[in-house]
Amino acid sequence: MTAPTEFIVLAGFLGSGKTSLLVDWLAQPEAADTAVIVNEAGEIDVDGAILADSGAVPMAMLANGCVCCSLTSDLVFTVRALLDGRARAGLPPFRRIVLECSGLSKPGPILRSLLPLAPLGLRVRVLVTCDASQAPGRAARFEEWSAQIAAAGAVVFTKLDLSGVSDAEALVAAVNPLAARVVEADRATRARAAFADIPEGFAGAAAPALPAAGAHPRVAVLRASFTHGASWEDRLDWLEDLAAFCGDRLLRVKGFLRRPGSDVPVLVQAVGTLFGPPSPMPGARGAAEGLVVIARDLDADGLRAAMPGAPVRLTAPRGRPPRICAPA
Repeated sequence: MTAPTEFIVLAGFLGSGKTSLLVDWLAQPEAADTAVIVNEAGEIDVDGAILADSGAVPMAMLANGCVCCSLTSDLVFTVRALLDGRARAGLPPFRRIVLECSGLSKPGPILRSLLPLAPLGLRVRVLVTCDASQAPGRAARFEEWSAQIAAAGAVVFTKLDLSGVSDAEALVAAVNPLAARVVEADRATRARAAFADIPEGFAGAAAPALPAAGAHPRVAVLRASFTHGASWEDRLDWLEDLAAFCGDRLLRVKGFLRRPGSDVPVLVQAVGTLFGPPSPMPGARGAAEGLVVIARDLDADGLRAAMPGAPVRLTAPRGRPPRICAPA
């Protein structure tokens, strides 16, 4: 049986090395059967020319600007055209499609735009590049940076020849302890690790160690668990209320829930307020129930006050925050 096509949302702040990473990947034999979709707006037009010159992949250029705010129909059409064209040529499906986003894109709206493609069964994940030398300043000044990092399944550190790598790693871990981190100086090795199906060091859905309180000036990482006696409906209602209350302040949710009386955990994931369908995970019966919630400008006390009486325990890390960055 042919594996479903992987759809990789390649995000990262302006100048963080998305195109360089992608070109490095396309030079690898493992990149066979990859399709690439890029913007042709602004600086991305140059990137598109670089990728086209590589001659390595079929390409569809998106012509009407920002991916995250105006390309919903074009993106869906382009993906369908790529897949249909492949089928008409009598070729097997692409192994992967990579969407290179603009530097100010937030992954949540992009993922939402892919909903019409749900029947195709694409395996979707978010890969984010992080300029290690610029991370503290970006985090302090730009909401887009935090939204990108929080959504990532894996974060690839670039500009490793400059200073600040350890601070950048600590900051990324504080914003998204769920993400795999690729720290590799050799560009070819870095690209292979980034685009591998499961990057080396990926922790899956295991409960991460929460960062120290205040590690990021505006982003909180909380752990939510349900009290004894909470029903399955209570769990789902709380997630719905969480999304409604937080809105665009909700950056990421991931973890396991359990139906009362069942030993099979259910994986729950969200980027922003977009929740994927809950997925039973029979192979993870030993996993503890609990959710990691990543939110901006909101803490545990605020969530408790917004949803009084909810059968949920919210825990936040305690301790002296590391000196990583300061708001501008």
